[in-house]
Amino acid sequence: MQISYKFSVPAPTPPKESRSDGIVRHTYNEFSLDLQDHWQSYPSPDPKTLNFYSDKTGAAIILSVQFFAVPDEKAEELANVCIDSRIEAHEQQFPGRVKVLTRSVRPHPGGIGWETSYSAEAEGHNLFIYVGYVTPRKVLNFQMVCNPGREEGAALFNQVMEGFRVKMP
Repeated sequence: MQISYKFSVPAPTPPKESRSDGIVRHTYNEFSLDLQDHWQSYPSPDPKTLNFYSDKTGAAIILSVQFFAVPDEKAEELANVCIDSRIEAHEQQFPGRVKVLTRSVRPHPGGIGWETSYSAEAEGHNLFIYVGYVTPRKVLNFQMVCNPGREEGAALFNQVMEGFRVKMP
């Protein structure tokens, strides 16, 4: 696959637009994300990755975009590789303690590319919730790492996802 696009993140913090209700909009060329103002961005060594952390919730968000020309016949395979490699990273970090709770690779409802997701738990340590998109020109990854507690983590993830908008393809 060939890299065909560029993703730029202004350093050290992303552009923000505060709103009166305590929400901060983070806007980029490939997505936008509305977060409550207790979420703080922090630097990443990878310029294609954004990191947010909330002291209030004890959770982290990791967003990354990689640009590739993805042929249609390879998109589903790449989507599975993306999920498998992420789950493998959790298993390396917490050997023998990772339980995959959900896993999905399916065509995107809008008909453009593939939508991927999983949730996994490292018992007593973290809950990992992930959603990703493989399109003809990019792979976008959104992962939340939460404290233990499936219900609390799922509720926080769902709340954050209400403000997440991906630009397709």
